[in-house]
Amino acid sequence: MSTIKLNSERIGRMSVGIKTSIIREGDDLKEIVIDSCLKAVGEFHEKAVIGVTEAVVAIAQGNFATPADIQQEIARLYPGQSELTLMYPIQSRNRFMNIARAIAESEQIEKLNIVLSYPCDEVGNRLVSDELLWQKGVGIYEDSFSAEEFCQKFGSPKHLFTGKNYIKEFEAACCGKAEIMLTNDMELVADLSDNVLVCTIREGRRSFQKSYMKSAQAYVQRRVFTLADILSVPVNGSGYSPEYGLYGSNMMADGKLKLMPRNCKEFVEDIQNEILRRYGVHVEVMVYGDGAFKDPVGEIWELADPVACLAATSGLKGTPKEVKLKYLASKYPDKSQKELQEIVAKEKQARLATDKIDSEASLGTTPRQLTDLFASWADLTTGSGDEQTPVVYSVGFLK
Repeated sequence: MSTIKLNSERIGRMSVGIKTSIIREGDDLKEIVIDSCLKAVGEFHEKAVIGVTEAVVAIAQGNFATPADIQQEIARLYPGQSELTLMYPIQSRNRFMNIARAIAESEQIEKLNIVLSYPCDEVGNRLVSDELLWQKGVGIYEDSFSAEEFCQKFGSPKHLFTGKNYIKEFEAACCGKAEIMLTNDMELVADLSDNVLVCTIREGRRSFQKSYMKSAQAYVQRRVFTLADILSVPVNGSGYSPEYGLYGSNMMADGKLKLMPRNCKEFVEDIQNEILRRYGVHVEVMVYGDGAFKDPVGEIWELADPVACLAATSGLKGTPKEVKLKYLASKYPDKSQKELQEIVAKEKQARLATDKIDSEASLGTTPRQLTDLFASWADLTTGSGDEQTPVVYSVGFLK
């Protein structure tokens, strides 16, 4: 087979998934990342970016929790309470069902009110189409349903990709203790119980819902928490996540959950400093979660983690300074390639001098954060879990 030869002058951005050993608890992940990158690409390149998926950072740290740990936290936050409302969990077997199951198996909990949003959950998993809502004359902020009423109205919901009925999945996970409601009426949710666990992922919406639940009723003993409050500190030597608690957790074997990793800023800076010390090359490093992209068929956001970037070295701060090449090419159709390249270079210099994006040459270049862009880039490069490429090496991402 012939060798592929790359011409660096003809390459823009390029990323490769880096194969590593299978990461286990206690592994020296910093050394594994450096060694694996070097074996794959031969040398480190100035301004290259190395991405490490959060899962292997957490696994190497042994940042796990058990159902018993979750149950102990429920007892701490809701002492002596037998009824609890789980507000707006996402429809995910690996992301949430083990949490619901652990709570339901708690001896103190006798009833769970599981409140689902419709027509879809927070990340876009659909229960009913907009067309069917229109046909049935349903207003999503006016009409609320029990699980039985919802299925009578719309039929049994079936997930586009998994084929699962997530209403049934929640019922099965909760040991017969669940009463499921589908509503977007938060006042109605507040009336269900004075014990609420807000499960919404995005911080802004979650904070609003928590505040609303606390103020909606004048219960003296009203208890409202979010998943970030569960396992934000260790329980009998368990894993924990000070920033995210159970947000971003993922199913492991035997009912365990992998939590989001800790000390990620220290981790990325250690890798950056070690590569600079050994090889004299400055790279940027990032720990990333789910990329922020949306499936065009199912309309599902690939963003079940609370953030796309857990930590990054300083060179990944800010937004890209881009110009619109197709606009400039259409504006100067009679220019030669050399003349056009000179115009582009001049526009790029002007763009670097300002954060404004109101010039004609920069209109349409959405100023997303570099960290969010790279998280999506890296997550797509990583591929599925069985690819064994939890590390991404990228050149050309930073100009």
